Amino acid sequence: MKLNKRTALLALTLALSVMLFVAVIATLASGMSSGELIKNGGFEHGFTSQPGCDMVGSAWGCFTTGGRGGYGFYDEGWAPVVASGAHAQLIEINTKKDFGDQGRTAGIFQTVKVVPGQVYDLSFKALMRADDVGSDGDPWRYVMLVGFSQGGSDWAQASVQEVNVGPIQDRVSPTGYYPVNLKVKAEGHYLTVFIAGRMKWGDWNKEVDFDIDNVSLIGPLARPDKKPEQPPAPAHPIVKHPPVKPPQKPPVEVTTELVCDGPNLLKNGGFEQGFGANGVGWYWLPYNNGGAANYGYYDDMWPPVVASGKHAQLLEINSYGFGAADPNRIIGIYQGLWNLQPGVTYQLSLKAMIREAVDHSDEDAHRYEVYWGYESGEWPVTKASDLDSWFGVPVSEISLRTSPGNYSAYSTTFKAPSKAMVLYLMGLKKWGTTEREVNFDFDDVQLRQCRPMKVAPPIPVHPTEPPHPEVCTYVVVRGDTLTAIAARYGTTVKELAQFNNIKNPSLIRVNQVLLVPCYMGDHPVQYDDGDHAEVNAPPADLVHIVQKGETLKKIARRYGSTVKELRTYNNIKNIRKIRVGQPILIPQS
Repeated sequence: MKLNKRTALLALTLALSVMLFVAVIATLASGMSSGELIKNGGFEHGFTSQPGCDMVGSAWGCFTTGGRGGYGFYDEGWAPVVASGAHAQLIEINTKKDFGDQGRTAGIFQTVKVVPGQVYDLSFKALMRADDVGSDGDPWRYVMLVGFSQGGSDWAQASVQEVNVGPIQDRVSPTGYYPVNLKVKAEGHYLTVFIAGRMKWGDWNKEVDFDIDNVSLIGPLARPDKKPEQPPAPAHPIVKHPPVKPPQKPPVEVTTELVCDGPNLLKNGGFEQGFGANGVGWYWLPYNNGGAANYGYYDDMWPPVVASGKHAQLLEINSYGFGAADPNRIIGIYQGLWNLQPGVTYQLSLKAMIREAVDHSDEDAHRYEVYWGYESGEWPVTKASDLDSWFGVPVSEISLRTSPGNYSAYSTTFKAPSKAMVLYLMGLKKWGTTEREVNFDFDDVQLRQCRPMKVAPPIPVHPTEPPHPEVCTYVVVRGDTLTAIAARYGTTVKELAQFNNIKNPSLIRVNQVLLVPCYMGDHPVQYDDGDHAEVNAPPADLVHIVQKGETLKKIARRYGSTVKELRTYNNIKNIRKIRVGQPILIPQS
């Protein structure tokens, strides 16, 4: 029997419908949906400074294979080597300082939760840049690698393969990114993706830059962990009602914050205490690594490059008059510290600026960089590479020497390695370019000890409540009890005791000042000439609790007072040293 065209078409349509139905049912039965697993794959959500690597994309980890070789991780913002958006991850490997070891490798990684047995699609864009493109050396002397493991951060445990990202490009004249696409089958519940660059040979004075952008891992999303199922309730449950209790207020969640409010341990950190004949701020000493470059130290008094006060420290590197300049020239200043507490956290903050004599923004965005570092013990080192630790200081722009931009503020915390330590501030001229000048400005350098402080969240105020001061003061008179005072102000003995840190509610003393609500129930406090006229006839003082970022000037303006009045009334010796959580009494006329 022959089928006509209409019958054949209906049969084909029915078959396709059945296949589609089966596929949908299978997908629903599996409970899986596909999506993006990589976080910050485009590197547009920020970078973090990681020990041993420096600037690495947020949500990513980093690694190097150490040995004789220099490594650098940077937030790449140079437009020619950003695939999309405004940022990419740059990884640098170099042998500028000495002859390197073979097989130097550095990379980034990220661990994601996956479905065992499922296949995932990894894609990213990458390129390799170097200065020796025109050489006749090994065309595979620099390579990019991808690795996978079942979780963890150990590169040595990963299954690794080379990937093609095109030929090596000129470092300052790149031609574009190359796409990479791979499939990987998940063997366990977690998958770690490694992306790395390798310098195969340890030749002298080499550098290769690996740029990575638009990393994506698409595939089935793992189910969230299930909560334990509850047994079904009986059809007719028997409910025993406990005695009704008044609603309890939730406990106040107290968090611990690190407060770095110790005195500045660095002498002349603002460079306002003078300079020596060598152009270096008093208490600081000069440092540079010599070579084919000129170095200068100056008291900078030009207002556009002074962050505060009238002085800043200017450091200059130039290669004028050199037929061939050396790369990686470093200039810096350092200061010794002898009274630190080992293992205690300290905060370093500073402001920095980079200026160049002629605009070279079409070149490497990281041609000049700022660093800080430290060396344990009382003696400085002769080479920056010998420092115990050194870290990059992100500077927002490289401006012209005669048209400076803004200072970049930087702050970080670290634990003191020993009682004595030498602190360094440094500027780096990366390349051996001739007839160049770069200026590094430093100001407002501070090193302060930190301490933990318990902080309770602010008490929320209902938006419909009329504006009124939250806290007033009450002075205890003879015959008072905490129970009577609590009843008078519409609160409880427990709350008054907690708010005033009273351990024994039965023991309060005459003339003791208590913090109380400024409202009695639904009515403001009334000051009469009754039994408390002796101490409460004048209006009670308001109490303002200092918040983060507030100054005495801001508080005075808020309450229609003056700095002088608040300073005198609260016996404040230094108006610049009020601390978070400090109560400030506001006099009432």
